[in-house]
Amino acid sequence: MPSDDDYTIRLYEPADREGFLRLYDEVFGGGTEAWFRWKYPDNPYVAHVPMFVAERDGEIVGARPYMAFRLRNGDRTALGLQTGDTMVHPDHQRRGLFTRMTRQSFDYYGDLDGDVLTFSIPNALSRPGYLKLGCREVGQLATAYRIQDPGALASGAVARAGGAAAPLIRLGQGLWSRRSPTPDDVTVVHHDAVPAGTLSALYEERPPDGVHALRDERFYDWRFDRPDWDYETYVARTTDRAEPIAAVVVGRSDDGDSDTAALTDVLPLAAGSARHRGLAAILPRVASDHADADVVVADRSTLPDDLARAHGFLADDRLPLSAATTPTILISRLFDGTDDPPWELHGARLDALDDWTLTLAERNTF
Repeated sequence: MPSDDDYTIRLYEPADREGFLRLYDEVFGGGTEAWFRWKYPDNPYVAHVPMFVAERDGEIVGARPYMAFRLRNGDRTALGLQTGDTMVHPDHQRRGLFTRMTRQSFDYYGDLDGDVLTFSIPNALSRPGYLKLGCREVGQLATAYRIQDPGALASGAVARAGGAAAPLIRLGQGLWSRRSPTPDDVTVVHHDAVPAGTLSALYEERPPDGVHALRDERFYDWRFDRPDWDYETYVARTTDRAEPIAAVVVGRSDDGDSDTAALTDVLPLAAGSARHRGLAAILPRVASDHADADVVVADRSTLPDDLARAHGFLADDRLPLSAATTPTILISRLFDGTDDPPWELHGARLDALDDWTLTLAERNTF
């Protein structure tokens, strides 16, 4: 059996790309060069690939990557690194490589100038490992589902709901869905792409309270250039003003098991009456255009409760979905090179969910 000394833990180098992709295909299946370039080397917020690898005899046998965001709270920003694609080759598991790669990443980013934090959504199996390394649970990120094909409950984006819950879910949607009036003075314009300037300007009109990804133009140009998803945008305007009052970026992905439409970003991020009217006009259009999707997904916090109910969305932190789902838990901590990091950053408590404002755009799976 290899000893700890047989492994080298180090920062990713460009020559590691093929080894990473081979390992990814072995552990998860799939993963293309275009996807890798988009997610890591082409990320606009770091000048390096934020990844640590475990190497043995010249072979990449483990990887601890991060997806980078520029996080904003008020007028200040910090580098936010979201874990994802963590993997260890089956022949090299249970040798502490996950912990060693993660600890080295904490030490590396803790030594950098400026604030760097991790915000992550690990599964139930890996979450205890992060908590042992000093992370804290922030709270549940609730997801809302408009389930259009209950048969899709057994796989894909709604796999956690489970087929056994399908009758209960049908009943819940039947009871809670109702007609919602569409404002007659609001028009919705559809864009086949993501108009970065329009969305960034709409975001800047009313930035929200709470930690969130800065939505500058480079965010939209990069975030929605993901090659394994297709994105389009719905922009709402009233007849008495030229500027938009609301917008929704919808992503579409068919992974072979289920066809998912995701309300990946919903603007403005802050609630308001104009936003509500805009979404009241956009949601029926989205439902019509994506009636063939198995499921439409949104972050629950982005949809007003009355509109979510009116359009048949069920939240996984409430019955009936909560009876059959596994909660999606956000964890966080600052990289500061210590075992006891501070928990306040720019006036926000990093371990308090109310101090975060996140959409699906901040989740690396959409």
